[in-house]
Amino acid sequence: MARYLVFLYYPSDRFETDPQVLEAQMAEHDVHGRELTEEGVMVYGSPLEDHDASTSIRADSLVDGPFVEVNEVIVGFYVLEVPDLDAAIAVARRNPIIHQGGGVEVRPMVGDDVPASRGTLSA
Repeated sequence: MARYLVFLYYPSDRFETDPQVLEAQMAEHDVHGRELTEEGVMVYGSPLEDHDASTSIRADSLVDGPFVEVNEVIVGFYVLEVPDLDAAIAVARRNPIIHQGGGVEVRPMVGDDVPASRGTLSA
């Protein structure tokens, strides 16, 4: 099985502030996550704290906040284990963030034959 990382994007200037609407949107994501878990295709997933909580690290600096200014920010992610890219796209296309005004990005992960992907690094 191949693994794919699905990034969830949302426009940074359209974050929902109505608590009831936000709760309803998050409930959709909870249902979607449970469905993917029950289908056995989601390995792991999580929403992320606000992008302003990021710390960016570069060779000569440590900066509070995101390194770049963008119109859309990553608000969550999950890892899928499915047969191929078409299957990953079919699963990711069902994510509720798409009809909530955001989008997704599906990116193949490096295979298990790379040492770092198994949690070990060679010296």
